Amino acid sequence: MPVEPSAASPLAALKNVSKYFPSPNGQTTPVLQNISLEIASGQTVSITGESGSGKSTLLNIIGGLEKPTVGSVFWKGKYISEASVDQCAALRQNFIGFIFQASNLIPELTALENVLLSACIAKKDLKRCKCLAEALFQRLAIAPLKNRIPANLSGGERQRIAIARALMLRPELVIADEPTGNLDENNAAIAIELLLELCREYRSALLLVTHNPRFVKKMQQSFALHSGNLYPI
Repeated sequence: MPVEPSAASPLAALKNVSKYFPSPNGQTTPVLQNISLEIASGQTVSITGESGSGKSTLLNIIGGLEKPTVGSVFWKGKYISEASVDQCAALRQNFIGFIFQASNLIPELTALENVLLSACIAKKDLKRCKCLAEALFQRLAIAPLKNRIPANLSGGERQRIAIARALMLRPELVIADEPTGNLDENNAAIAIELLLELCREYRSALLLVTHNPRFVKKMQQSFALHSGNLYPI
């Protein structure tokens, strides 16, 4: 089993990761090739790349949702590449918050219930978590919306609720996969500023996939994914 030195371990790291998918002709198609990436505590990192370049696959691997074909994944120096689905889920619970392009809110639940769901799954003190959630709603300027269901919210409102849900347990790492892709320019800019502000406040690292060069400039480190390879920009 690979061992990541603990003395100066990054918050999350990929070491020589490659990912291959089967193709119809019986061969394999490389999506990621020999990628190494380190994310430090509190750091902001962006990844850009054309559609289909493997950005979501890369995020899924570093987030423990998908296994690499080759290579190693570490969380705080702990090797997790061969952890089971249940083990990954347990480790991820208080460590990573996800935000996707679609808000993926549960239609039957209110905005507040959607945000509190992760706390329920983690068996946290719901009274305390409700206070934390309502404070997040205030910060994100969505307090009046807490009792509405997603169908009665705008796209920008739903995405702010998705941000609140991702940050509910104050994760050490936030993984955001084109979180503003479905928003207009104004709402996208507001959402990114709020996300960055809250990540700074909570000292959470942020790994952001985006096509927006304005958002890339706000990150401390940026990479481009092209032909399966990751390049610093």
